[in-house]
Amino acid sequence: MKFLIYNILLFLSFYKSFSQELNAEVIVNSNLVNQTDKQVFNDFQSSVYQFLNSNRFSSDSYSLIQKIDCSFIFTINSYENNEFNVNLDINSLRQGFNSSYKSSNFLFRDIGIKFKYQSNEPIIYSDSRFTSDLSSLLSFYSMIIIGYDMDSFKENSGANSYKEAKEILDKAFNLSISSTWSSSHNGGRINKYWLVDNLISNNYDVIKKINYNYYRNGIDLMVSDKEKGISNIKTTIELFSKIDRYRPNSILKEIFFQSKNNEIYNIFNNDLDIINIEEIKLILNKIAPFYSSKWNKL
Repeated sequence: MKFLIYNILLFLSFYKSFSQELNAEVIVNSNLVNQTDKQVFNDFQSSVYQFLNSNRFSSDSYSLIQKIDCSFIFTINSYENNEFNVNLDINSLRQGFNSSYKSSNFLFRDIGIKFKYQSNEPIIYSDSRFTSDLSSLLSFYSMIIIGYDMDSFKENSGANSYKEAKEILDKAFNLSISSTWSSSHNGGRINKYWLVDNLISNNYDVIKKINYNYYRNGIDLMVSDKEKGISNIKTTIELFSKIDRYRPNSILKEIFFQSKNNEIYNIFNNDLDIINIEEIKLILNKIAPFYSSKWNKL
């Protein structure tokens, strides 16, 4: 009987380990804080790591190979009486088909986030109620990462994840005293509110389609048909020219090029014989001028 119970518990433990979505790395940089005892930051890192890698944020089950590699880098700006002020850099990776290559799918920086955390205090996850700013923050970005990953494999399959992220934001906005959840945070443009607003709006479906085509018809073909993959990436990127006429300066467009500017440069720079390099330079300088110094090196 004991042997049977042990096997059942072992199976449940095994199943649980293969149902969570994230394979998250957590880094905490406290160099800016004049704090002699750094133990609270070690505890914080451990608690966040446990939260991200132990909780299941969606109803889908993920095998070990399907888990989403991602990183959460916290730079602590200030800390006093259990109150943190941090900048958070999030990056999630997407593996190419039949390849070990991993591409940056979602890269985002959230500035000036405030929350409370006390050493050895568990971060409580709930999908139905607000428990803390920190729990909501981690849950929110987990859902965004999952949605981005799903969208890169099948069009609009991340829609429910974005809706859940919006529900997390709405609860936090109504119940938290922190301004980090408002539309005016960080100058009123690059923040959680406008990120999820763009993701659930039909006005920006074309940018999500671009990201999907970039992967499914571009990156995923790089092993089986590299020339076609590169040609499709060029065609996909050109679509931004049409979007800029009526949706200029979209936060989703900024995320796309933040995530992929190095990758795009390397793809075209390593295969100059496949494309008209002067044509692609002209296109890239027009749609992503912030990276002109990079494009002009092609």
